[in-house]
Amino acid sequence: MSTTVTGECPECEFTFTAAELGVGETLACPECALTLQVRAVDGGALALEAVETELPDWGE
Repeated sequence: MSTTVTGECPECEFTFTAAELGVGETLACPECALTLQVRAVDGGALALEAVETELPDWGE
């Protein structure tokens, strides 16, 4: 049985659960698709921070 953690998007404030994550890992908010990075895990609660991502330039 896998452990789940709870997080809240700092942008849209959507609360969600995810598979256990470690500090430094990234995920996308399931509501607004913002890329989030785990800053801390405290008792099953994630401290999340929005991070900028660079999308590939497909030459268009």
